[in-house]
This record gives sequence, structure tokens and C-alpha cells, in this order.
Amino acid sequence: MTIEDVVNLRLVTAEFQPIVRLDTGESVGFEAFARGPAGELSNPGALFGAAGAAGLSVELDQIAHAAAYRAALQGKLNPSQSLFVNADPTTMGRAIPNDLADVYAQAIARLRLFIDVSERHISQDPNAALTGLARVRAAGWGVSWDNAGTTPDSLALMPLVRPDVVKIDVSLVQGHANPSAAKVVNAAIAYAENAGAAIMAVGIESEEHLIAARGMGATLAQGWYFARPGALPEKTKQVYQPILLIDQLDPIAPDETPFGVYAARSTPTPATAATLESFAHYLEQRCSIDPEPPVVLAALKGAQLPSGAPLALLEMIARNTSFAAAFAEQLPPRPVAGVRMIRLKEDDPLADEWALAVIGPHFAALLTARQRDTTSEESLSLGLSYHRPTVLRAAQTLLHRITAS
Repeated sequence: MTIEDVVNLRLVTAEFQPIVRLDTGESVGFEAFARGPAGELSNPGALFGAAGAAGLSVELDQIAHAAAYRAALQGKLNPSQSLFVNADPTTMGRAIPNDLADVYAQAIARLRLFIDVSERHISQDPNAALTGLARVRAAGWGVSWDNAGTTPDSLALMPLVRPDVVKIDVSLVQGHANPSAAKVVNAAIAYAENAGAAIMAVGIESEEHLIAARGMGATLAQGWYFARPGALPEKTKQVYQPILLIDQLDPIAPDETPFGVYAARSTPTPATAATLESFAHYLEQRCSIDPEPPVVLAALKGAQLPSGAPLALLEMIARNTSFAAAFAEQLPPRPVAGVRMIRLKEDDPLADEWALAVIGPHFAALLTARQRDTTSEESLSLGLSYHRPTVLRAAQTLLHRITAS
């Protein structure tokens, strides 16, 4: 049987694994796992790998979601229980095949849905990913950050997505020797505390794992210790403490810029070019030595950083970042290694300002400036903020300008 047969004949089913609250043992939801027909494509890795090779990933995702929704609806999953499905947010909003549209509509109306996303989705196409996430949030869905710890350097991207749930990777929960474990757990705890999100430990298989999960700050858990994936229970109970959704940032306007974000909260101060360069120099140097690689986003004027340093420094900084991007009216003649270079549109207001946004698990800063209409030495209006919500919103205005390369 080929992957085309599986897709055309809709030969995908779903199995479910419960998610429990650690303090009470209460079942609060289920994660759905796609299963192919018996044979070579029964394994999810083989199934989705074949779909990717055949250019059928989006349709297979939709079929897998429909299979999970249909089983949950037919099984009368209690509406207070959450249903987690893996999804690529860059494809959310694509047209749904006619034969799947009805089950999708019923699921949106009757189920409490969460989508699992990973840093790979965000870094490949930030604009499409953030736009897709905005769509599902508008429909009332939750978002979970999947496999935290698989790539520890990606943790700085997590606050920009603002997931409601952070899943700690199984390798950390199971207590294997992992030099990144403390970094991942500390970043997850810091994010959860700042945002009000929940931490879920996955892969729990023993009492020892359960103890480790509690020590890592997890309030939710999933794994064979509780149940293996299978059919939904015949009856699911009302949840007394459902998984909560955290507050989200307001939608980003297409022409919004970091300076505008800062000015909406604080009054920019008159400053000299030397002041801008001094502040920028400090932040740029901090980025290059931070032990927890940050996200670095910079709006440039000419072929230099806000500090006046050449782009060679940006290349050096990028070696110590989890994600780096720069925006300019004119791009340099050669690529800057490790940096997504984005050419601004002619009418983009970002072209009129300097900006440097730095976001790490435990640090966030925004430096932004615009030229003043004056002949004085204080030729700039400048803003410097360490207020995390302000920095995150400013960074999102920049990420929305990045599309798939």
C-alpha cells in the first residue's frame, strides 16, 4: 500500500493517551496519536515521512486531525477534557477537504483543543507560524510547546509563542545524564512562572520518573505509568481543574514597529547618537557571551549594527544565538552567516528606526530609536526597556516580517 492510497482512502486512525494532573491524579485530557494501516506505514514516523516525500504532509495532517476529532466526538469525550493534536501552525487556515469539513466544524464547536508545536515550525517561517497560531487562538484553542529540551538552544523562542503548556522532553524526565537538563528545566520554570503556563512531564514510566517530574515543577503528566495509547475510555469524567489558557498579546498590526510598541507604553527620551551606540554596544556584547543563547533581532541602517559596529560582529553574535535576524532597506552584498537577512519594503516604517531586541529564557531587552526633527545634538528619540511584555511584543512585530526563505 502506498502513501497515496492512505491519503486518498483516508486510512488513518487515532489512539489516545491520557494526561493527568499530578496533585490529584485527575484525568484532564488526552493526546491523540495518528496510526496508519497495518504494514510499512503503520508507524507514524514512516507514515509522515512518506507523506513529506510525496508532498502530502498537509493533507495527511488534516486527515489525522479529522480521525482524532471523529473518534473524540463519537466517543463523547467530555467537553471539559482537553484534546492535544500535533500540528504545523504554518498550515493552519489552509482549505479543508470537503469530506473532512463537517467533522472539523463539529470539533471546533464541541471539543477543547490544543495544538502541539515545536521550535522548528517557528524558526522556518515565523510569519506563517505566528499567523496560524493567531487563527487557532481566535477559535479558542490552546497551544503547547512540544519536546522542550530536544534542542535546548531553542528555548528562547518559547516566550514569543506564549504556549499555554510546556512539555518537558522525555529524556529529561527519565533522568538520563543530560548536561542540558538544568538549563531546560530552569527555562521552563521561568517561562511558566512569568506567563502562568503549565509544565507537563511526558514519558512517565515509573514512580521514580513521577518523583523527578514533580521536582521539575510539572503539574501535568503523561506516559505509560498511567496508560498506554489506545481507544478512548467509554466514559470520560467532568474535569474540575481543566488546563487553563494564559493571557495572550493583542494581534500585531502589519505596520507596527518596535519604536511604536515602546512609545505606546513609555515616553521616548531625547538622546545623542553616542548614547544609542553605547547602549547598543552593551547589548551586542552581552549577546555574544550569554551562556543561554538568545533570540536577537536587529533593524539596521546601512551596513552596520545600532552600535555602529560592522556586520562582522553580527556574524560573531549569531554563533551564540538560538535565532538571529536583521532587517534593512538594502541587504549586504554577501550573506551574514547564521542570520536571516530581511529586505524591508519601500513603505515599511521600520526603515525609519534602529531596533535591537534580545530575548533569552531569563533576560529580555529592547533598544529602539528614531531620528528627531531637530538640529540639536540630541538628534534621536530613544527607548530602552527591560519590561518583558514590551520586549516580546516588539520582537513579534519583527518576526511577522520574516517569511519562509
